[in-house]
Amino acid sequence: MNRGKSHLVGSGLWILIALFTFLGPASSPGSAEDTGPALLRLERVGVMPFFKGSYGSDINSSLSCHVCELTFDPSDVTPDCDRVLTGFVQDFLEIRYGDKLIPLVQVMKAYRETPKDEFKDTPLVLAQRVGKALSANAMFLGTVWKYKDRIGGTRSVESPASVAFAVYLLEVETGNIVWNQTFAETQRSLFENILRAQTFFDQGGKWLTADELAQAGVKEIFKAFPY
Repeated sequence: MNRGKSHLVGSGLWILIALFTFLGPASSPGSAEDTGPALLRLERVGVMPFFKGSYGSDINSSLSCHVCELTFDPSDVTPDCDRVLTGFVQDFLEIRYGDKLIPLVQVMKAYRETPKDEFKDTPLVLAQRVGKALSANAMFLGTVWKYKDRIGGTRSVESPASVAFAVYLLEVETGNIVWNQTFAETQRSLFENILRAQTFFDQGGKWLTADELAQAGVKEIFKAFPY
């Protein structure tokens, strides 16, 4: 390389070094500087009793409608499915959050004592009201609109179990829903859905009751829970 070219290359390198020093390294996707919004810290959290019914096609519509507007077919749900699902969610979260999770008996007491008007109140408003009464910073709540038990036994059924519900996480202070997930499944045999063979065997390779399917559904929706 001749002296003139060497001088140009050297000058170019010094310019690049100066720019890098002034601007700093570029942040690549997924780097420490590209963290996105901070997640809600679960400091004191409770589980609201489930509401029966749904409203509209959007997953969050059921939380913003009046309680009296939630609808379901009585033949599609068992009388105590809301209580059973509430217990399943409570039991699952107790393992994960321990003392941060408010005992269900305390939540139920606060819910009973909270003034309610099903023609004016929404599930979201009631959950926020109960959360404030409990000094919680977050509340789980849910809706269930299908909970049909199997007709038959573990090896053969006339009609399989079918369950559909949604779970939400509410930030009490702001009233924002920061996470939600839906589970809706009618159990199918291995031969009806060979592509989900692993799921069938994970469920014990048998026909489940509605309670067993719902419990499996609670575990499923929390697999990707980010909190």
